[in-house]
Amino acid sequence: MSDLVPTAEPRPRRRVLAATLAAGIALAITATNLLPGPLDHAAGAGPVPAGTPGVTRYFGRGAYDGIRAAVAATPRSCDLPDDTLAALVMAPIFKEVSAATTPETAPSPMTLSRWDEWTGARSGSNNLNANYGLYPFWDPSTAYSRAYWTPGIGIFQYDSAGVGAPFTAAELMDVQHIAGDVAGGMAGRYCASGGDDYARRAAAWQPWGGLGGIGKSEALFQEMLGLDAPAWSRIGLVDGIENAGGMVARTCVTGGQTVPCWYVDPSRAQGANWWALDDPSGGAPASGEAPLPAPFYVVKRNGFEERHFMAIDTGYPVNIQGRRQLGLNARPRDGQPGSGIQWFEATDLCDTARPEMGCAPAAASVAPPATDAAAPAEDPPAAPVPAGPPPMLRGTPLTIEEMLGSLRLGPEGGEAAPVF
Repeated sequence: MSDLVPTAEPRPRRRVLAATLAAGIALAITATNLLPGPLDHAAGAGPVPAGTPGVTRYFGRGAYDGIRAAVAATPRSCDLPDDTLAALVMAPIFKEVSAATTPETAPSPMTLSRWDEWTGARSGSNNLNANYGLYPFWDPSTAYSRAYWTPGIGIFQYDSAGVGAPFTAAELMDVQHIAGDVAGGMAGRYCASGGDDYARRAAAWQPWGGLGGIGKSEALFQEMLGLDAPAWSRIGLVDGIENAGGMVARTCVTGGQTVPCWYVDPSRAQGANWWALDDPSGGAPASGEAPLPAPFYVVKRNGFEERHFMAIDTGYPVNIQGRRQLGLNARPRDGQPGSGIQWFEATDLCDTARPEMGCAPAAASVAPPATDAAAPAEDPPAAPVPAGPPPMLRGTPLTIEEMLGSLRLGPEGGEAAPVF
């Protein structure tokens, strides 16, 4: 997740994945041309069970249902059927998160970016240099490296440097929630564009256009809607991958009140979890991989996203809290006042579902949604911050005047694409 094209550092695994995806789509596109449209398909056609012959891509059943629900609720100003919009929304996922050529590699809604490397140059001049701020207390050599703030989250790999800025990690993992934002943007660009059908699709995919992304998305779109098979028959739905991919809605006590919170444990990721297995202890700075975060809690309140790394999960001698003002880059960037993360070596967050944490009674209760892990549509009632600043407040958070895009690095496709 950076605003620069990555250096030519050897990454054999990613090159193999990129080659695999490229080989699959090369059969369907030329180097310069998109495929013709439109496509006709039977009403009511849908994906098939994962074991069905002829399937070429796999997708979680719960994640797919989330996308279809978001698409059905998306207004549009032109003739854009739900099937077409759903395929538009899904196409970039296969190049951003996973090629999904086996049931085990169906895209995971919990996906955390692992390629936000720090360059070794401490600077706010660009996202790569500013990645030092994603480590606790802005210190890449910290002993607490797994209390790491991952900036790219979820099935679409939205990054806080771009369109991911207004959303919490929990909202980005909630496929239905974030697919509503994706579908709305795609529908708007599609309907505003002139030209034929594939020109309109190209407009819809413009934010994912880097490194041949338009052509790749077009080929994947055609694969879903019937280039050489009945519509959706090449998409196999995998049971056991929920809308939130393993994230769990909980109720937490903090500041004397109860608030909705969401628990993210990478070891429970559903779907393609290579990112959670690759160097789970966390990589050293500039090694090529960012650390894998330990389990953490997400809270949204008072205009901030908070992530709480509890000693009971990290094994560290202290609890650690980071918070980012929603709408701003998690990295401390020059000329973007308020960007960056406030770090605290203390938090009183307590999960009421974990007796071992010994939660104290709270003054009021705000229950989390009844879905498997749906992110909140609105902020919960404001919970007061504990009196006085927690000890070891380090780094003055800086806030963006204008949102800047960045290049998003797809971990399994090995491709960089601009964050819209």
